[in-house]
Amino acid sequence: MSIPDNQLLFAQIIVRGTQAAAGSSVTPAINVFNYRRLAVVNPANKANLNAAFQTAVLVPLLAATNARYTPNTVSIRFLSDATDPFADFTAAGAGAIATDSEPSDDAVFVYFRSAVRMTGGKGGKHFAGTSEVDTTGDILTGAGLVRWQAVRDACALTLTDASPNSWKPCIVSRKNSQLKVNPTNVVGNDVVAALLDLNIGTMRRRRSTTVR
Repeated sequence: MSIPDNQLLFAQIIVRGTQAAAGSSVTPAINVFNYRRLAVVNPANKANLNAAFQTAVLVPLLAATNARYTPNTVSIRFLSDATDPFADFTAAGAGAIATDSEPSDDAVFVYFRSAVRMTGGKGGKHFAGTSEVDTTGDILTGAGLVRWQAVRDACALTLTDASPNSWKPCIVSRKNSQLKVNPTNVVGNDVVAALLDLNIGTMRRRRSTTVR
């Protein structure tokens, strides 16, 4: 049984992307974002939230990523309702950097910090689609650094959709939350800072198939 709109306080957004094959295999690139609704005045609307998210977050992400990267689908559900299904929205476009990419398991890492010093008080995102031209050695530099700084800033933005509703990025603790049945108990701590790692990281699950 679904819950009333005034109890829909948390939303989860999953960007289901891929990196095109570059001599090996296509690899998945999935990122999960969580948001807390700041005021319960207007009805929550997934289509409006999707539009605000794609404008605020996907636009700078596509400007920073390699042409191999495509976001494909944005899926949204309300975490506050254990029975709420995902709504899928098409994500148009591909990464803007049409030069040589780095390996598919390389990633730019944005670290999230909250005001809470406990399990679930910190988090982050590993973004796929890095480009050789954006780095000197292992470090982001020049125009590439500026583009990824824009992604970092977008991750910390409070989204205001057309409803209007305002959504604050937060870090949801799966360990401390109960999300399986209603009534749920979502433990989410607001993001107070987003920090960009200048060195290129690794996410092994995105490694392409070995070629021999």
